[in-house]
Amino acid sequence: MNQKNKRASQQDHWLGHVMKAEQTILDGQMLPIGQLLAIPADIRMKSPLLLRAECENGLLNGRLMETKQRLEAALRGFAAQADESAMLTMMAMLGLLHVQVGDRHESKPFLSLLAQEWARNPESCSGFVPWALARAAAGGAEPASRFDEARSLLFAAAERFREEGRALWAGFVLLDALLFDREARANPEWPFWINWLKRHTAEQPLAAAVARLLGSGTPDAGLCADMPVRYAYLGKAVLLNQAEEQLPEELADDIESGLYAASAAIGRLLAEGQTDAAANALRSFDRQRRLLSTPELERLAGELRERLDAAVAAAAPVPAAAPEARADRGHAPRQAPSGREEGGEPQSAAKWTIKLFDGIGFSAGNGPMAEPVWKRRKAGELFVYLLLQSGYKSNREHVVERVFGEGDAAKRSNQLYVTLHDLRSALKEIGFQDEAVYAKRGVVGIAEHAVEAVDVETFMTLSRVGDQLWMDDREAASRLYDKALPLYGMLATELPHAEWLDRTREQLLDRQTTMLKRLAAYYGEQGDEAREEQRVSDWIALRPNQEDAYEAMIRLCLRGGRRVEAIGWYRRLERICREELGTEPLEEVRQLLWS
Repeated sequence: MNQKNKRASQQDHWLGHVMKAEQTILDGQMLPIGQLLAIPADIRMKSPLLLRAECENGLLNGRLMETKQRLEAALRGFAAQADESAMLTMMAMLGLLHVQVGDRHESKPFLSLLAQEWARNPESCSGFVPWALARAAAGGAEPASRFDEARSLLFAAAERFREEGRALWAGFVLLDALLFDREARANPEWPFWINWLKRHTAEQPLAAAVARLLGSGTPDAGLCADMPVRYAYLGKAVLLNQAEEQLPEELADDIESGLYAASAAIGRLLAEGQTDAAANALRSFDRQRRLLSTPELERLAGELRERLDAAVAAAAPVPAAAPEARADRGHAPRQAPSGREEGGEPQSAAKWTIKLFDGIGFSAGNGPMAEPVWKRRKAGELFVYLLLQSGYKSNREHVVERVFGEGDAAKRSNQLYVTLHDLRSALKEIGFQDEAVYAKRGVVGIAEHAVEAVDVETFMTLSRVGDQLWMDDREAASRLYDKALPLYGMLATELPHAEWLDRTREQLLDRQTTMLKRLAAYYGEQGDEAREEQRVSDWIALRPNQEDAYEAMIRLCLRGGRRVEAIGWYRRLERICREELGTEPLEEVRQLLWS
């Protein structure tokens, strides 16, 4: 009895703390994280308001994966309370989080619904809704045309926060607008915002620090250091041009911070004269910008390209007697074709690791990735074809038939001869020895001793062995599948019109799909909902027209009590069926939600 009374007394004690904390949040202030975490987790988790406060802190300071779980719990809590406005806010914060980690696919269901609500009834939306829409608008392969829309939405978000009396978040969205584009200060409304923030942040130390940073014409490291981790890092990177190569641990998943860290690494490589490594790093940087971009990142990419071009142009030429290693971007130094070093001593031939997924590339040992330049497209086709054959070789007639198609036999034989010459020349430029490509006794091939590994071959081996184990040992099979999945990509992107590759690409796509479905089933059996959801999400991203993928996601959401998300996935499936397939979703899928 005494123990029960003690527990009841503790509950009453914390209830007072919870009510006080909730009132602070409702007053538009940010609760100190220490004060928030002092409340026991089992009590804190019962309050959607406290969960929201914890999530807001997580968005500012990193910890994105942990914050995602809290946001989903808060969304369920507000859904149980039928608080539509708060639910939209949680969805917007989830959308912002997914944009921050570069997961555009995951954010689409939320953002689609948010865009509808913002267009239909903006008064019911908090400032987080246009903020999330702004950041989403700027992403994609060609974001420049949408930067104006993003700027407009960012200031609309600040206005919504102002109307809500949330000066702290009005300040942070304006800071985000400044980090998005330093030209935000040129907005005619900027002085109004700074004056308004100064008047409404006197009693909020963090909000006042944001106002000081925004109002400073010459910000310094001290002002940036007063910010939470994410904005402290980005403030130095953007406003002071002092990006640090080493990211704080909390920002490991933050793609925008990661891009600035990558830019610092590229700058260091250029300063050290490592132009090949810098070129490869810049290509990776550009690929990442497809997931998230800003005017500032676009400008930074342009500056890095100019520096790289200048570094390549400034490379001192070497006399003809000692031909210099090729300095073109993406090329590794040329090795002596004879396999001997300058002094005449023999050296062991390099063994190459070859990448065919998402672009053809080569690396020797721990060296940088190099990319070949084909004088003729057929040279690339021949190279890929041979690497896809057992032992990297094929009968001469089969090569001619598959790579060069039908036509006059003499003409096609001549094409093969010319293409072999071009292939040897292109591979020699990046360090392959002459004899690595051969044609003798009716066989055309690439010497196995020159190849360390081919990513497609590794992918197929892991997948096939996993298939053999699946019926008897799902755990071992799943480990192999998990190793194979990250290797997959578009096979030989440089050869989009090679029809003979279509069948192989389709087979690889089917194999990747099967592994994702099996892994989702395995993690579901293990009760690992997070990994199950990730695999189903990957499945949808890979095959956006497969209805059973959406059915799996809907079932998963319903099993977890996330009906709002399940409805969002159904609406997306409904739209795809109508617009792309000219059908309606299967009745059994609809009945999952409304039976």
